[in-house]
Amino acid sequence: MQSSYILEYARKAKDYKDNFLRKNSKSASDLHYRFLYNENGEACLEFTVTPKIGYTWPEPTWVGYTWGNTKGKIGNGEIKYSLTRKLKDGAQHRMDLRRKDAMFVEIEKVVLQITKDYQYDFKSAYGISVKYRRPNIKKAVCGGYASAVVEAFNNHPLLDKVEEWSSEKGNHAWDVLILKDGRKLYCDATWYQGNSIDERGYVVDIPIQNPVDLTFDLDEFNSLGGAIDKATGKLLAVHFAWGDAKVKN
Repeated sequence: MQSSYILEYARKAKDYKDNFLRKNSKSASDLHYRFLYNENGEACLEFTVTPKIGYTWPEPTWVGYTWGNTKGKIGNGEIKYSLTRKLKDGAQHRMDLRRKDAMFVEIEKVVLQITKDYQYDFKSAYGISVKYRRPNIKKAVCGGYASAVVEAFNNHPLLDKVEEWSSEKGNHAWDVLILKDGRKLYCDATWYQGNSIDERGYVVDIPIQNPVDLTFDLDEFNSLGGAIDKATGKLLAVHFAWGDAKVKN
C-alpha cells in the first residue's frame, strides 16, 4: 500500500486519535500508528502507546479504526458481489495515477458531463418509481448512456473511434474509446453515474468517479477491480466476459 494511503487513513482517524490522547492523558509523541489489512481484506489504522522510562504503563495494546468492504449488485441485479477494502484501495490508487494523464483527464471531463446530464431510468429498467430533484433531467438506461458517449466523442481530437458494446446475457451496454495514440479506454458511463436512490426516494444527483468504470486496464474493467461473486466465491467476470458481448457499430 502506498504511503499516501497511510497518510490518508491517518487524517481520517485524526479525531479518534485526539480523543484517545485526551481520554488517556497522553501526548502525541506517546502515540504511534500502523496501517494494515486484516484477514478479511479490511483496512485498519491501529494506534499504540509507547511506554516511557520512569513510568509504569502496561504493555502497549493496539486499538484500531477499521474501514470495511463494499457490497453491491450488478447487471440485472441478480449478481451480488463483495469488494474488499484492500482491492478497492488498490483500484483507487490506480485511478489516482490515471488522473495524472492529461488525455485521461480531458476524456473524463466529457464522461462526467454525460453523467451529470443524465440520470438512471429506474422505472424503465426495473419498474421502480423514484423521484428526481431535477424533474426535466434526461433519463436513460445503459444503452442510452453508451449512445451518449458515442455522440459526445464524435470527431473528438483525441479519439480515433468509439465502439458501443452490448450484451443481452448481461442486459448491459458500454463503450470502448480508442485513442489516436492506439490506447483503449474502457468506459461504463452507466455505473460511473452511480445509479443509487437516497433514503427519501430521490435518485442521487452526484456522479461517482469509480476507479474501474473508466480505465485502460481490460482485466480491471472486466472484474470491477477485484470484486468477488458472493455466490461462487470467485472473481466476478462481467463486460467482455459475457459470452455474447458484441460491438454495435
